[in-house]
Amino acid sequence: MNVPGRTKSQVSKYEGGTRQLDEREAAILDQLWDTGGLFTILLRYAKLGVDPNWSEKLRRYQRDASVLRLYSGNIIPFPFQAEGYARALLGAGHAAGLVDDIDSAVARRMEHQAAMLANDPRIWAVLDEVALRPMGGTAVMEDQRDLLLKLAELHHVSIRVLPEGAAPHIGLDGSFCCFDLPKGARAAFAGTNLDVGRVVEDQGEAADVAVRFEQISARAWSEDQSLEWIARMRT
Repeated sequence: MNVPGRTKSQVSKYEGGTRQLDEREAAILDQLWDTGGLFTILLRYAKLGVDPNWSEKLRRYQRDASVLRLYSGNIIPFPFQAEGYARALLGAGHAAGLVDDIDSAVARRMEHQAAMLANDPRIWAVLDEVALRPMGGTAVMEDQRDLLLKLAELHHVSIRVLPEGAAPHIGLDGSFCCFDLPKGARAAFAGTNLDVGRVVEDQGEAADVAVRFEQISARAWSEDQSLEWIARMRT
C-alpha cells in the first residue's frame, strides 16, 4: 500500500490496524487510484462499527496526551476517581458480570490514573452536576470530594461543574473527551455505559469534538464557583 506523504512506518500502522485513514486521506487515495469513492465509502461504514481495539487506544491516548479535555455527564471520570469511588463502580460491574476480580481491577485503575497524571498534562474537565451525586456511601463521597479539591489545586488541572439548570445542552447524549497528542495530532473518544466506545482519530472530527467541549464549558460555573459547590456537595 502506497499512501502519498506517509512513511513506511506510518503505512505499516494502517496495514496493521493501529491507525486508520481519515476522510482527507481516503479522498486522496480515491482520486489517485480512481476508485469511484470506494475508500471514502468504506471509511464511513467502518465508523459505524465497533473497533475491537478501542479500549487499548483510549488508554494510550489518556497516557500520552499533553492536553485532555473531559466532559462527564454521569460519573467522576478518569483520572479523578478516588479508590473507594472506583471500588464502588467496579463492584457494580462485578454484580453485573462485567468484572471478575474487583481488587485487581481497582489496582489497575489506580495505576492507570497515576500514569495519566505522571507528566503533568493540562487537564480541562467539566463535570455535570449529576456526575457528582452521592455514590457508595458517605465516607466514599467525602474522600472523593477531598480528592477533587486536592487535584484542583494543581496548576495544570481545571475542574468546573455544569449545573443541572444548564440543561438542555449538547452533552446530554453522553460523555466524551478529546486529546492533544505529540506532533500536533488530536484524538477524541465517546463512550457508553455498556463497554462500547468509539475512538475518533480523524483530525477534522477530533477538532469538532474540541469545539463541542468549549460549547459545554461556556455553560459551566467558573472554577471558583465550582470548587465552592464541590466543597459543600452532598456526601
